[in-house]
Amino acid sequence: MRKLVLLVCFFVLTMYTFNISLFAEDSTASREQPAVNKSDDVSPVIDTSDTDEDVDYVDISMDATFVKDSFPSYNRAIFTFNDKLYYGFFRPVSKGYKTVVPEFARLGVRNFFTNVRMPGRFFNCLFQGKFKGAGTELTRLLINSTIGGAGFTDPAKKYFHLEQQDEDFGQTLGRYDMGAGSHLELPFFGPSNVRDACGLVVDIALDPVTLLTFVAPYASTAARTYIAINDISIDKGDTYEGLVEDAIDPYIAVQDAYSQNRAKKVKE
Repeated sequence: MRKLVLLVCFFVLTMYTFNISLFAEDSTASREQPAVNKSDDVSPVIDTSDTDEDVDYVDISMDATFVKDSFPSYNRAIFTFNDKLYYGFFRPVSKGYKTVVPEFARLGVRNFFTNVRMPGRFFNCLFQGKFKGAGTELTRLLINSTIGGAGFTDPAKKYFHLEQQDEDFGQTLGRYDMGAGSHLELPFFGPSNVRDACGLVVDIALDPVTLLTFVAPYASTAARTYIAINDISIDKGDTYEGLVEDAIDPYIAVQDAYSQNRAKKVKE
């Protein structure tokens, strides 16, 4: 009897250790763990108990977010730079801008640039085979550019229930099964990954704001800075600050939020 108890304890300890190693190495392997447990040659009472515990453990592990971070030192340095840039420049400027410019005007500016930047969303809808979405973007452009007063209002959404198609080339690459790759912090742009950083090059090329470069050398940069300040004054500032200020590790909090958001967008 004593030997049987020792044998059972050894079995439980072995299975627990095996589960931990699988969780650390690969979340996909963890999905297969219940099947392994069921095939083990043990008594029905012990097998049922261990299997239930393992299933619960696997469910919890599948909710975790696994982010590859091959350049942690570089990424943290750039994150610190971007964070200081936000709190030292964008935050105070956006607060002053918010005080001077009424909300309806700031919303009008955002609507205008959203309308102007339609080509990026339109072409990425086409690239992904979302032809209905591409048609929606064209219809929105027509309605908002006319009835909406050059895009300063959004009657396409308000009256025709035509939602903006939030598509970019990073999502297009993900749609064709390109992996996200390692997490990557980009100066000025913020959190990204290898796939989205490559997609950003195409998105900039498709952005009509880029054409301002031909008007003046830094015109497109100035326009993007103004767009960022306007967006922060409306809601993005609150979103970022709410995420980092209560986090134990702001870098990990932003990394995790970005990765989950991008994974969701690729699946949609």
